[in-house]
Amino acid sequence: MRSPEARRTPRIDFATAAWQRNEFGVDMLWLSRDPGNGAVTFALRTPADFHYPERQHFYDCEEELFQFEGDFRHDRVHPYRAGDYVYRPVGTVYGDDEGSDGGGIILASLAREMRRHHFDDHPRPWTGHYLVDQRWNARLEQPYVLSSGTLPWQTHDGGDARVSLRTLHGNAGRRRGDEAVFAHSPWASDFSVMLRIEAGYDGPVPGWPGFFAETLACAGRARIGGEPWHRGCYQFGGPAGRCEVETPLELYCRLFRQQAG
Repeated sequence: MRSPEARRTPRIDFATAAWQRNEFGVDMLWLSRDPGNGAVTFALRTPADFHYPERQHFYDCEEELFQFEGDFRHDRVHPYRAGDYVYRPVGTVYGDDEGSDGGGIILASLAREMRRHHFDDHPRPWTGHYLVDQRWNARLEQPYVLSSGTLPWQTHDGGDARVSLRTLHGNAGRRRGDEAVFAHSPWASDFSVMLRIEAGYDGPVPGWPGFFAETLACAGRARIGGEPWHRGCYQFGGPAGRCEVETPLELYCRLFRQQAG
């Protein structure tokens, strides 16, 4: 089970939020958490020339990541650059020479509590992420890294030419078909997109009926529901209300059906 109200947050601005530095010199910002099942979204801000002493591991839930700025890597096979989106089905093994060359901020979302399983029986030399049990437990999808900037903008379902999107995972506006995923990942999203709203737009926040959003602003400026929105603003369960766009607004959004199942 999941509780949308338990995860709902006000607008959080990365620039003024209270980041916490951990023992590795990485700043962490806890953004949203479901206390019932432990699902969480957080941001990591890494310094330049950073190396994280982590072994190969996997989680027993789905993960989604978005590289907000700079760079990060879980290995040198698939390093992440600004705008990269990462999808990991449950049981994706990763982690080899983790770190960051130039520093950056990455957003991480786990669909259930963070139960990390280390895994030492892995291929050498390391060839990149893979599913720990892929030989006997086939998935509908494999893990992947996607550069969002390489995707074409498409018209939003609402038909307004000032609103466009790039689909990162799933099918925009549709519930995902693999219902079994919610047994191990109650906060698995139905779809994830980049949403662009052109300057001069003045209307309701674009969305999809029957879904609510987790949102991070990546570019632009606007007033939404009377509050200023700009690069680095985050909210779970929003934003909502009147949206007045000053400069083109680009949003990373994860969408969830109103009720799982």
